[in-house]
Amino acid sequence: MPKQMFGGVNDRAAKETRRARLWLRSLARRIDHEEVVEHVHEEGRMSGRYIFMIIISGAIATLGLLLSSPAVVIGAMLVSPLMGPIILMGFSLSILEVAALRQSIVTLTVGVFAAIAVAYLITEFSPLTEPTREIIARTRPNLLDLLVAVFSGLAGGYAVIHRKGETIVGVAIATALMPPLAVCGYGLAIGSLAYAGGAFFLFMTNLLAIALTVTVLSRIYGFGAEHSPRHTLMQTLFIVVVFAGLSVPLGFTLRDIAYEATVTNHVRANMLEPFDDDITRIGDLNISFPAGRDIQVEATVFTIDRNPNAGRQLAESFSSRFGRGFAVNLNQVLIDEESNTEDILRRADSSLAAPLREEISRLEQIATSSVAARQREADIRSSLAFPVLAADIEAEARRATFIAEPSDDFSVAAYRAMETRLAENFADWQLQVVPPVVRLPEIGFIAAGEALAEEGETALTNSLWAFERWGTGRVEIVVRGPRVPATGTQADLLAARLDVLRQRLEDEGLSVETSRLVQEGEPGASGPVFSLRPVG
Repeated sequence: MPKQMFGGVNDRAAKETRRARLWLRSLARRIDHEEVVEHVHEEGRMSGRYIFMIIISGAIATLGLLLSSPAVVIGAMLVSPLMGPIILMGFSLSILEVAALRQSIVTLTVGVFAAIAVAYLITEFSPLTEPTREIIARTRPNLLDLLVAVFSGLAGGYAVIHRKGETIVGVAIATALMPPLAVCGYGLAIGSLAYAGGAFFLFMTNLLAIALTVTVLSRIYGFGAEHSPRHTLMQTLFIVVVFAGLSVPLGFTLRDIAYEATVTNHVRANMLEPFDDDITRIGDLNISFPAGRDIQVEATVFTIDRNPNAGRQLAESFSSRFGRGFAVNLNQVLIDEESNTEDILRRADSSLAAPLREEISRLEQIATSSVAARQREADIRSSLAFPVLAADIEAEARRATFIAEPSDDFSVAAYRAMETRLAENFADWQLQVVPPVVRLPEIGFIAAGEALAEEGETALTNSLWAFERWGTGRVEIVVRGPRVPATGTQADLLAARLDVLRQRLEDEGLSVETSRLVQEGEPGASGPVFSLRPVG
C-alpha cells in the first residue's frame, strides 16, 4: 500500500514537471532568438552616441542630486544608455558568448569612468556641495535596493525579449545605476571615501543583480538551451552564490537602518520627559551612531525652567530601553513663560539658519562636536549684551543666529553694532543677530535738498540691515509732519525726496508699497520726517 501511494505521488510530480517543460518550450517558440540576440549586440556596443549620452545623463543626475530634486534625477534617467551593455552582459552569460561578455564589460567600464568623471568635475565647480537627502540615500545600500535591481532586471529582460517598452524600462534600470555613479563622483570630489565607496557598492550590487536576473530570464525563454546540463548547473551555482554574497551585507545594513529608525523615533518621542510643563519644545535634534561607541544625541530645547539633570536622565532612560550606551548633550534655551509659545517657535523657525537646521536634521550621521568648538560657543553666549529669545547654533559648522528678545533698551543701530562687534571678536564664526521688530530710525535729508544727510544715510543703512535680518521683501515709506500744500515748492520737495528714497530701496531689491503720510503739527512747522516700516 505505501509503495502504491508514493508511486502515485511520483507520477503526479512527473506529470507536473513535463507540463512545466512544455510550457517553457511554448514560451521559447514564440521568440525569434536570433533577432533578439542581434538586437542586444547592437544596443550594447560602444559608440560616440553612447559616450555622449552617458556624459549628459551623468551631468543631469549630478545636478539633480545636488539640488535634491527627484524630478531632475528622473530626467537624467530618460537619456541614460546604460541598459544596452547590461542586457548584453546578462545575455552573454546565458548563451556563454565570451566575446559579447568582453564587449559589455568594456562598454560599461568606459561609461562608469565617464559618469564618475563628469560628476566629479561638476561637484568641484559647484557652489552647492552639502550632502542632500538624495545623495545620502545612495550611500548605504540595503536589501531593498537589491530587490529594486532584481525587479528592474526582470522588466528589462522581458522588454528586450518581447521588444516592447524598452525605453520606459530603461528608465527603471538607469535609476538603479546612474545616481550611484554620480554620488561616487561627488564623494571623490568632496574627499569622502565613505560616500564614494558606499555609492559604488550600490552600483556594483545593482549591476550584478540586473545582469544576473536577465540571465535567468533569458534561460527561461530558451536562450542557451543548447548547452549541456553541466553548464546549466554551473550557471545556477554562480548566480546563487553571487546573490547570497550580496544579500548578507545588504541584509545587515537594512537591519541597522531599521534599528536606527526605531531609536530615532523613540528619542524624539521621549526627549521632553524630564520637563514637567507643556511649554517646552524641541528645537534641534541630531542623532549619530558611531561604530563601537555610545549613541550620540545632541538636542536644543526651549524651556521655561532649566533642568540640570535632564541629559543624564535621558541617557539612562534610553540606555535602559535599548541596552546600549547613550551620550546626551542637551542645550537648554530659557524662554519667558509669559511670552506666546507659538510666537517663540515661529520666530525661531523664521531665522536665517532654519533651512540649515532642517537640512542637517535629514542627515543620518552627524559627527560629534569638538571640545574646542563647544568652548567657543560658550564664549560667544557669554559675550552677548542683550537678552536672547531663541538661538540656533551649529558648533561644528561654526554658525549661529541669535533672535533678540523685545526690549526698549536697544535700538536697531545698537543691535547692528553688537553684531559687528561679535563678528570682529569671533572671526572664525558666522554670527548673525536678528533684532526684534521695532520702530525704525528717522531718515533725514539735507536742509531744503533732495540728498540724504549723513545721519540719514546711517539710518537707511541700519534699516536695510534690519529688513535683511527679518527676511522682509516689502516696505512702506512713512512720512510724518505737518500738512503739505498740494502744489508749490514744499510739495515738489516732498515728492522729490520720496522718489530718491524709493529708488534707493528698489536698488536694494525691496518692493516699495504706497507711501503713507501721517499728519502731525500745523502747516509751517518743521518737517516732514521720513521712516520705513516692514509690510507683511
